[in-house]
Amino acid sequence: MSLPADPQFAAWLVVLLLTYCRTQACLLAMPGFSMRGLPVRLRVAVAMSLTPLLAEFSRPQPVPATLIVLMLLAGAEVLTGLVLGGFVRLLAMALDIAAAAIAATTSLSQLVGGANEFAPHPIGNLLHLAGLALLMAMGMPLVLCEMLRESFVLRPIGTWPEVTQLLPAALLLVQRGFVLALLLAAPFILGGYLFQILSGMVSKVMPALPVMFIAAPAAILLALLGLVLLTPSILAGWAGAVLDVMSMDLP
Repeated sequence: MSLPADPQFAAWLVVLLLTYCRTQACLLAMPGFSMRGLPVRLRVAVAMSLTPLLAEFSRPQPVPATLIVLMLLAGAEVLTGLVLGGFVRLLAMALDIAAAAIAATTSLSQLVGGANEFAPHPIGNLLHLAGLALLMAMGMPLVLCEMLRESFVLRPIGTWPEVTQLLPAALLLVQRGFVLALLLAAPFILGGYLFQILSGMVSKVMPALPVMFIAAPAAILLALLGLVLLTPSILAGWAGAVLDVMSMDLP
């Protein structure tokens, strides 16, 4: 491994490289920036543009003596970035879980639509894309920059994440994600159960009435009406929870 003769310049290059590794890994795991449709060149360009700004908050590191040491330092930064982005993604998946529950309980999962990386039904695709757009509009890129800046202050470059702290935090985020998904889908789940109970009572009272042919279109119509009315509240609650995790709750 050949580095420039100037020790300060060589140390600055090492800091830039390690900062880029953490930033790029975090972007690859973050919701929105990890979309398959996003060009790879754009992800690399965003990470490279943030690297000089975030390197100002990194502590100077001695120049590694060998290439193996540099690879170990880069691996630590990649793992730290993946942990930061992965923790945010754990809670962000609550919207996809809620969308799947909504579509299944309201008979909307049978709508014609192509499956992609978000969900196998158009309801999940719509909520996912709308949620990402809302996150960007609410200042997620700025919160991401602040999160990365604090990570370089609290965890200097070259330090490995502590497993004893990460596992409890990951379990807590998974629990919070499922609770959030249940809260987001609760109106549709409860409404679907009440509608099924009402349909059963009508079929008991009037056995000759073809309840299925009347209840199925009515359930879909009510579910679509509920989506129109409740989608802004669902997306606002989800986006607020994700931004709160990025701002305060990451270990």
